[in-house]
Amino acid sequence: MGWAHLDASKAHIRRRWKGKSLCLGVLLSFYPCATSSGDWPGLLGQNRDGYASSSSALSANPPDAQGLLPKWELPAGEGYAGAAIRDGQVALFQRDGREDVLRLVRLADGKVLWRTAFPAAYKKGIDDDTGPRSVPQILDDAILVSTASGGLHYVARADGRLRWSRDLRREMGAEEGYFGAGNSPLVVGSLVVVNVGAKKRRAGIVGLSVADGKTVWQATDADAGYASPILIDGVDASGKPYVTAVVPTRLTTYGIDPLTGSVRWEFPFGQRGPTVNAATPVVTGSGRVFQTSSYGIGFVTARTTADAVEIVQRGDDFASQYATPVAVGDYVYGSDGREDLGSGAYKCLNVETGEVAWKQFGLPICHTIAFRDAGLTKLLLVGIDGQLFSGTAQPESFQQAWKTRLPMGKYRALPAYSKNRLVVRTSLAPDAKWSCFEW
Repeated sequence: MGWAHLDASKAHIRRRWKGKSLCLGVLLSFYPCATSSGDWPGLLGQNRDGYASSSSALSANPPDAQGLLPKWELPAGEGYAGAAIRDGQVALFQRDGREDVLRLVRLADGKVLWRTAFPAAYKKGIDDDTGPRSVPQILDDAILVSTASGGLHYVARADGRLRWSRDLRREMGAEEGYFGAGNSPLVVGSLVVVNVGAKKRRAGIVGLSVADGKTVWQATDADAGYASPILIDGVDASGKPYVTAVVPTRLTTYGIDPLTGSVRWEFPFGQRGPTVNAATPVVTGSGRVFQTSSYGIGFVTARTTADAVEIVQRGDDFASQYATPVAVGDYVYGSDGREDLGSGAYKCLNVETGEVAWKQFGLPICHTIAFRDAGLTKLLLVGIDGQLFSGTAQPESFQQAWKTRLPMGKYRALPAYSKNRLVVRTSLAPDAKWSCFEW
């Protein structure tokens, strides 16, 4: 491929704080990370950053260039929820008729281990699809799912039996939004952080007990967004470690103490009108928070401390409609543009300077999975049209290793990767399918 080069103007913003490095040990103590190798237990992998686990490798040998054949397939009903993988098991969440259905299947062969169903309450919005949009979270002994109507279900991992449910949006009077509820709740230790969007009851963001689903705290009057919260950490001025839930909402991104719900900092991000924030924030190598959105919003790079935030860069040269980029050092790699307008490019952006290092037109909107490999970062691009691209992340250019394709379909749902297996979902019922590919 010929990858073009683009220079962008620099945005110079006065810097008031020195950056703090992330404390990985503190972060991992709060994240519900999988303990076994090769897992992808929830949204965007183990740490919500798009990186495959250390035991997962991306083959340097090209798969069949004519296309891949699935190892197993299952009907996917309605919905855009991607799969979650842990300990050789896959959580699949979809809508079948009047029910939201969660199945736990075996990764090796797709055998259904159990199935549990809940009455589906969501009615059609702008999109005709009425299925769930949020990725399940597989914990040690339970699975958490979020429905398109804003309900949460917490079930036993062993047999799918219901432990608790909350119809949060109905209980708290939140609006449905353009596409229903679509962000994936964040589990932080013994709490679940949810962007409910019940602004009239100051329940824009809510913390629930993992044990019983009861409300522990409520915070902000923010509407709900479609981007999901992430967890970051650092060390404050006194040397004390801390963790912060970065919660993107409809118009504002908040830094929340996940244990108490207190707001540590906030900055505006979003735009009124027919817009959404759907790409999840990512953390760069220098600890900056990077967030992007389409609809004339663009991107921001923010430096955070325990109680303050500073916007380092802001621009419109990277604006993802819903595909979350991955961060490699101080660069982000991902799709810029809008699927519904048929526009966009795959780009590499320097988040410190705000400059686009390179861009490539002609690719579909792509989900990006990153792999650490002997000092390099390999990328797997999963196009929404089923094209697959593999290459190495480099700020000079993207070096393509191979290209192939999946069976025809629309692959809007987030992919999941464990060891050498890719689990994807096509939309558009009744032909929607879950498929597992191996190479």
